[in-house]
Amino acid sequence: MAIKNPEALIVRGNLQNVSEMYRNEQEDYVADRVFPIIDGLSRKTKVPKYVKGPWYRDEAQPRGRGAAASLVEYNFGSQNLDPINYAAAAKIPWEDYEDQRDPNQGFYDVEADALELIASKLDLKKEIRTASVIHTTDWAGAGAGGVDADGLWGTGTAANDTFIADFRTARNTIRNKTGKVINKLLIDYPTWDALEFSPALIALFQTTKFGADTKISIQALMAYLNLNEIIVSTSLKNTDEETVGDTGFTAANVMGFPAEPAKGMGFFFYHPGQAGRKVASAGYQYRLIKDNGSFRKSQTWVNNAEHSNYFDTEEELDIAAVGTDLGYLYNRTATA
Repeated sequence: MAIKNPEALIVRGNLQNVSEMYRNEQEDYVADRVFPIIDGLSRKTKVPKYVKGPWYRDEAQPRGRGAAASLVEYNFGSQNLDPINYAAAAKIPWEDYEDQRDPNQGFYDVEADALELIASKLDLKKEIRTASVIHTTDWAGAGAGGVDADGLWGTGTAANDTFIADFRTARNTIRNKTGKVINKLLIDYPTWDALEFSPALIALFQTTKFGADTKISIQALMAYLNLNEIIVSTSLKNTDEETVGDTGFTAANVMGFPAEPAKGMGFFFYHPGQAGRKVASAGYQYRLIKDNGSFRKSQTWVNNAEHSNYFDTEEELDIAAVGTDLGYLYNRTATA
């Protein structure tokens, strides 16, 4: 993680308590709000799944005098969870420590920066992996990649807006398949940008408590749809390759439809609040606890030949769709 172009930092004195950074903040990452976390001890485990059919089947029967009751049975299935070790490392040349000791360079700490950069890489990877699970799973029989919404969520022509109709399709499909009613919606930023100013939604809401020149709030839309949460993913990833100056930045929405990440996505799903016994969930995250008692572990070592210190952080995590009939995915929701 050698600092690029350190000469630019030492030409004149730097402000000690002010520096500038662009990055995804923690609130931009939403993976933990989509799939509940299971912290376990075993490297390879499985989630037992009660087969749903027997629990909805009408099998109680009248019993004759002296006769046995109608016998009912149920079955188990399971979903394997296999944590994968993801890690990132940083290299700090000893010259960077020398630069840091310059009295004009008190604004940065190379070791703190290294660990923070590594952690951000793991956070971003978890978000990308969650997006991949969502977009590659056949949710509720709609097909991997979801249903093409043709860019009609929040469209400028209110009569063409399909958001409410698509919501009802998702809700009724999941209820008919599982008996559960969806309680969360995940959308990416382009989709919320369209819905927030949707003429159809504004026309629907303004008759009660909104003015003619208003926009839609997340809270109002949640209440109208009777959802526990609407999650807006705002995280970005840079698709440019690293260069010497490393100034290139082409942004892509992490949760966006992979083929066209600027054109929106919407994922309706059922979320149990937390993992537990005899609860249903669209997906889970399974983390292996490391020997330090945490789900992430960092270590450091010295390479004398390279005159450098190394730092790395690792975590073992699986992200899996365990209740594929508890989600319904739309792609290309907003194509503006």
